[in-house]
Amino acid sequence: MPLVSELFTKPDPDPRLEGCLVDDSKHIKQVTVGDHVKKIQIALNRLSRGPGRENFNLKVDGIYGPLTAAAVKAYKSAPQRRILGPGQTTPDNIVGKRTIKSLDDEMDILENESPPESSLIESGFFGSKHDHRNCASPKSDGEIEVAPDGTMSHFATPLNPLGFGRKINIGGAKETDYLGFTDAVPDPRLDPDMTGVPVKGRLLTSSLRAQSVSDICFRSAPLDRFMRKEIPRICARGARLTFVATSENRPEDLDLMNYFRSIGIIVQSGRLIEKSGQAPNADRFFAIVTVLNVAR
Repeated sequence: MPLVSELFTKPDPDPRLEGCLVDDSKHIKQVTVGDHVKKIQIALNRLSRGPGRENFNLKVDGIYGPLTAAAVKAYKSAPQRRILGPGQTTPDNIVGKRTIKSLDDEMDILENESPPESSLIESGFFGSKHDHRNCASPKSDGEIEVAPDGTMSHFATPLNPLGFGRKINIGGAKETDYLGFTDAVPDPRLDPDMTGVPVKGRLLTSSLRAQSVSDICFRSAPLDRFMRKEIPRICARGARLTFVATSENRPEDLDLMNYFRSIGIIVQSGRLIEKSGQAPNADRFFAIVTVLNVAR
């Protein structure tokens, strides 16, 4: 049975990980270096995250050093796993057949879980507690998304933003104002994909200082080539990116997920369903990314 998780198989299966699954001579151990090690580090980080868990917080650098080796041993030693080779009484720090299978199985479950009600993203139309009467009317701006009752929709906006730096809403139209976000767009003079897109007085990301942003929201706005470079420039270490797409079937989504993994750790992803069947576009895919190890 080949590996199945998106992390280990997209965009293409990694022969080094597939080999580890079937061949004892291809076990992955300390001093190994490569992109396949990055994927193991990402899996360890994601599967350890949460209250009462190890929370390894490994640097995703592709180097199987002492910290990665210690995390592998801790992962294998967890009471719910206890991954032991033949004749072993205590787990080692090597990724072998049983370990890569366990990581793959757990990542596949995690990737296909529906996201729970959480404190990270709004699943209703009206947002976290605020005076909704003060929100702009959709009649004032054709870009404002409309809730079933005719007021502004706050569906899939961030909840509890970090707020230690600037909060910006890329391509948005006032839906995150109540959270203190500022609507922003890429600078058309620098971003060829912005040609002909109206700025409408919104903040230009080019005016932001490097490493000054703690929260970014993309809500049905494209994440183009320019912004993929701009995000690492403007994000402070540990910034949160909330990305919302209108469908999980867009051909570029896997490419986006690989991009997200390259800049940080995905802390939540899945399909979020609007609670009212009256709304159009009632099925949306979202991924929330905590951006770590940003290129400086």
